[in-house]
Amino acid sequence: MKSQPPLPGVRAATVTILGQELQVQTDRPETLAAAVRILEDTFRDMDSQCQVRWGGVPKGLDTPSWYLLGALNLAHRVARLEQEANQHTQNLEQTLSKLLNDVPDEPSAPVPFLDEDGD
Repeated sequence: MKSQPPLPGVRAATVTILGQELQVQTDRPETLAAAVRILEDTFRDMDSQCQVRWGGVPKGLDTPSWYLLGALNLAHRVARLEQEANQHTQNLEQTLSKLLNDVPDEPSAPVPFLDEDGD
């Protein structure tokens, strides 16, 4: 595939995942590096789980299937995090609503800070 020139504000970068080099374009190289680390960690975790369960990666599992399983694991993690974030948002909204319900609609009469004597 022919490499395309980067878009404005975007630069070309090379990432290596499981020994495969990929040319990508990014406007956030630090985020891209973090994404590569997360992906590599996911594949390492998958390797470890296969070692524990079966003593190694199942023989019939080819590279595209391995990549697909990694993508599925990451998508599952994203879905779970989104669900947790939504639940957290709902909890915050409920708490805020309860707090706002406790606030009186009419302001109370001002209370003097000092006694009438000026003490």
